[in-house]
Amino acid sequence: MDKKSARNKKELILKAAEHEFMANGYEATKTTQIAERAGVTHAMVHYYFQTKENIFRKIYEDKIDMLKDPILAIVESKDLELPQRIDAIIETHFDFLKANPELPYFLMGEIRNNPVFIETLKDRIGDVIAKSCKKLQVELDDYINRGIINSILAEDLVMNIVSLNVFTFIAISVTQSHERDDNKINLLLEQRKREIKETINRRIIKTEKQA
Repeated sequence: MDKKSARNKKELILKAAEHEFMANGYEATKTTQIAERAGVTHAMVHYYFQTKENIFRKIYEDKIDMLKDPILAIVESKDLELPQRIDAIIETHFDFLKANPELPYFLMGEIRNNPVFIETLKDRIGDVIAKSCKKLQVELDDYINRGIINSILAEDLVMNIVSLNVFTFIAISVTQSHERDDNKINLLLEQRKREIKETINRRIIKTEKQA
C-alpha cells in the first residue's frame, strides 16, 4: 500500500473514531464499531493504531494542536496591543468550538470519567498553558500599573474566557430543538461571541470613573 493510500485509510479511521467517541463516549466505543463505520477491517484498525487509546490520543492531540498553535501565535504576536489580542483569543477559541460543536458536551463527561483524556490534556497543553499565563501576567501587570486595565490574574482571565465560550455550546446542545435551524443558530452564536467579548472587556478595561 502506497503512502497516500495509507494516509487516506488512517484519516478514514480517525474520522470514524471521532464520530463514535462523540456519540458513545470513550468507554462505550469499540474498535469493531470504528472499523465498521470507516469501512475497513478490524485488523486494519489494529495495524495502524494498535489500541483504542492510541486512536483517541491521536484525535485529541490533533484537536488540541488545532487550537493551541493559533492561540500561541496570538499570545506571542507583537502586531496588536494586549486588549486586541485578548479579543482575538476569545474569537479563535470560540470559532474552534463552533467548528467542533459536539466537543464541549463530550468533554464534560470525559474529563470526569476518562483518565486517558486527562493525561492527553496534561501532556499536550499543561506546560504550554502555564508558560503562556506567566508571559500574559507580565503584560497584564504592565497594563494594570499604567492604569489601563483592572487588576486580574492571567489564570482568572483564561478561565473566564474558556468557561463563557464552552458553556455557550453546552447550552445550545442541550436546548436546541430537534428541528435544527442552522441559520438561527449561527446568528445566535455570532451574537453570543460579541457578548462574551464585551463581558470580558467590561471586566478588564478601566472606565473613566475607575481610572
